[in-house]
Amino acid sequence: MNRKENSKEFSLMIMTAFFIMSFLLLVIFGTGIYRNISVSREESSLSRTLSSYLHTASKMNEAGIYSENRDGKLVLVIKDSDTGYGNRIYLHEGYLVEDFGKLDDQLYPDSALKIAQTSVFEIEKMNEDLLKVKTSDGDVYITLMEGEGR
Repeated sequence: MNRKENSKEFSLMIMTAFFIMSFLLLVIFGTGIYRNISVSREESSLSRTLSSYLHTASKMNEAGIYSENRDGKLVLVIKDSDTGYGNRIYLHEGYLVEDFGKLDDQLYPDSALKIAQTSVFEIEKMNEDLLKVKTSDGDVYITLMEGEGR
């Protein structure tokens, strides 16, 4: 009888160990999957944020958008009507940044607003009415309009 009880106890210990190991493996794999989903969601969100930001900023004044090279940086300039001021968007230390200031004044990258991290910032004039702004998160097409109206 003693041998039968030992056999039952051993079987119970094996089953308990199996369930504990299964639970631990489930937790380990679950956290890895959750981490991957979180990283993917964050990258997607940043991509949409950067693209949306550029698109929205360009809609502020479509008649006053141009690009220039200033202080060794490629700058997307969005004029603020006829005030002589505007938003200047450019790449600085791995971030797309924006500062607001006089259009003919120097850039202030240390006090500029960090928009998002990117390694690519290129501006290409597709035709008279269309700019293509390329970042590491994709391309944004900006329609240029003439005059004050939209």
